[in-house]
Amino acid sequence: MEITKSSSESNERIHLIKDGEILLTIAPWFGAKLTKLKLPLGGRHFDVLWPVSDNDLEVNTWYKQSILFPYPNRLKDGKYSFEGKDYQFPINEPDKNNQLHGMLYNVPFQVSRSEVRGEIATISLVHRYNGTFEYYPFPFTFEITYTYDASGLDVAFDVSNEGSHNMPFGIGWHPYFQLGNSPLSENSFIAGAAKALELDKQRSLPTGVTTDEELLNFDLANVALDNAFFLKDKKPSYSLQRKGGPKLSFECSEGFSYLQVFTPEAEDSIAVEPMTCHVNAFNNKEGIRTLAPNEKFDVSVKLKML
Repeated sequence: MEITKSSSESNERIHLIKDGEILLTIAPWFGAKLTKLKLPLGGRHFDVLWPVSDNDLEVNTWYKQSILFPYPNRLKDGKYSFEGKDYQFPINEPDKNNQLHGMLYNVPFQVSRSEVRGEIATISLVHRYNGTFEYYPFPFTFEITYTYDASGLDVAFDVSNEGSHNMPFGIGWHPYFQLGNSPLSENSFIAGAAKALELDKQRSLPTGVTTDEELLNFDLANVALDNAFFLKDKKPSYSLQRKGGPKLSFECSEGFSYLQVFTPEAEDSIAVEPMTCHVNAFNNKEGIRTLAPNEKFDVSVKLKML
């Protein structure tokens, strides 16, 4: 394997290549997003990611592969309070009057590590924030590390509080998947025991209504999803499986206890979004965390074909 770079209109992409085949591509300048991913199985490599074009990045189509921080999903009215102070994020979902997906989905990252050792490739990218914006005056360093080997891809998220005050936060990831050329209708999504967390139809915010589910199992034929869950396993796992074919497995570390599953209208793809907290967590406090000065936090998810 080798790591190479290419440029398009001065925007650099990083590629992981093996035997002339691109296995992974990252766009550092736009949220360190994955724009291509092939995973190994039985001597072959399978396309699993909904591709991201330069135009997709420019218009941020469906927030493909976005890192979600300092919270995933929606913040009601863009408002929250923390330790006696009120804050107002800019509204970027005006039809629902919400702030959506935080502040890292489109910012530049710098490559902090890039190496291949035998059959293991590691690419780390970092974004440093100095607390400039009044709506989130908490300096932090955020690093994402992609580690690719013969078993699949590990994606690790690390955040450290660089300020002198406590910092509220949650982490999420917003990748979209397609299994090769098979239509989404030929796939199913399976997870373990969960608590379904109802979202309202008008603003996609939690209603407070929950339902216990012994097993999540969605046949993806003719179904529209925008559903949130709390996963009961300490280290959650779930899978996207093609009927009569391989499956894409997700193995999460402790901390990724929440999940959003979304199928965009008229698109043959599914977003499978691990999250450390619930929708609107800065207000409902469900899963929200506080990081003390100089403290660090990390979570990860492993993607592999079975």
